[in-house]
Amino acid sequence: MELRFEITKDDYINFNLYHIENSPSQRKVYNFLRYGIPLLFSVPVYAIGTIIFQQPASYWVVIALLFILVWIITYPKQHKRVIRRQTEKLLQEGENSSIFGKKIMTLDDQTIKVVGGNSSETTSKQSIQEVKVYEDMILIYLSSITAHIIPTRFLSEELKSELLEELKVPPVL
Repeated sequence: MELRFEITKDDYINFNLYHIENSPSQRKVYNFLRYGIPLLFSVPVYAIGTIIFQQPASYWVVIALLFILVWIITYPKQHKRVIRRQTEKLLQEGENSSIFGKKIMTLDDQTIKVVGGNSSETTSKQSIQEVKVYEDMILIYLSSITAHIIPTRFLSEELKSELLEELKVPPVL
């Protein structure tokens, strides 16, 4: 089986977003930042308002609760924006032509071969750790942090099903 596709900067950024959202260690950090930080900071907000400004406690309880609520609601978008910016900065630091561009992936019974403009990589199918299917891409994980990115915009439904069958992935319902 042969697939032809092109990996763009947006594909790579989306891969990083998906990876961070699904990484257990990153999930813990994300949950702490989303829920722990507003709870920790609401206490000093309340204390400063009631002790230093000597205003009614109920007024500062409402302000602290609003702070918590606004933070919890807006944090996911803020987090994605930060990850996107950090990934873009990392990509600007060095030469990344082997990541982006047109690729040809060839799958046979034993191997996966990916050929790009400046690189060629052959991997045993046995080294596949996991395959994750998203609406816009298929990720073939070779380790916990390394994956082949296949944008689905280049695949028909039939070709996508054939690829998943070749990779021994159950169909997505």
